[in-house]
Amino acid sequence: MLRKTLSKKVSEINQISRKQAETIIKEKNIIVNGVLETRPFIKVIDTDIIELDKDFQKKINILIFNKPKGCITSKKDEKNRSIVYDYLPKKFHHFHYIGRLDYNSEGLLIMTDNTSFKRYMESPKSKVKRVYLVNVVGTFNEIKLKSMNKKIYSDISYERPKVKLVHSNKNKHTLRFELLEGKNREIRNICEIFNLNVEKLKRISFGKFSIKAIPYSKYKEMKIISENNKR
Repeated sequence: MLRKTLSKKVSEINQISRKQAETIIKEKNIIVNGVLETRPFIKVIDTDIIELDKDFQKKINILIFNKPKGCITSKKDEKNRSIVYDYLPKKFHHFHYIGRLDYNSEGLLIMTDNTSFKRYMESPKSKVKRVYLVNVVGTFNEIKLKSMNKKIYSDISYERPKVKLVHSNKNKHTLRFELLEGKNREIRNICEIFNLNVEKLKRISFGKFSIKAIPYSKYKEMKIISENNKR
């Protein structure tokens, strides 16, 4: 009967790398034939019953990254520019980013190894709120503010954002944008429609996650309980 190491079997069952499987086993998340097993390299056979610990199945791995300006939200870049993964240890390089921030934008970027959670967070149907602080330059008044809070029609149709004026000093203004979806360059395009030049764009929250207390270009690792598994 064919024997395999436990780490290889776990990687095959869960479609993850061997290294990830080793970590899961060492962190006491694998049960073999009803017994907790922490040795990645023991031999197992097809008739052995291998299970993920029930509490582990409910957990979703999350990284909250305070993305700096001047790096790409991508796995690679043809122009050889800095990418977000350059700021993270290799053990997180398989994580997926949830929504993008463009090269000149900064702030909250959520990353996860759970594709279902990624799809949920990104879907417009989920109505997960994204909040941004945007520094703009140009003429701004109450009429523009009211117009920006309506559904905006241009080459691309944008659903009604929620925009507030946070601070104003002559022709420099700080706006707070709330969006329920994240179309490519949406805020920059809206500001351009209203003849406002974006100097700084920073996402400060995405759903219940925020970058409060996370230093610039640093990250925080955390686990959350899947909403689908809460009792």
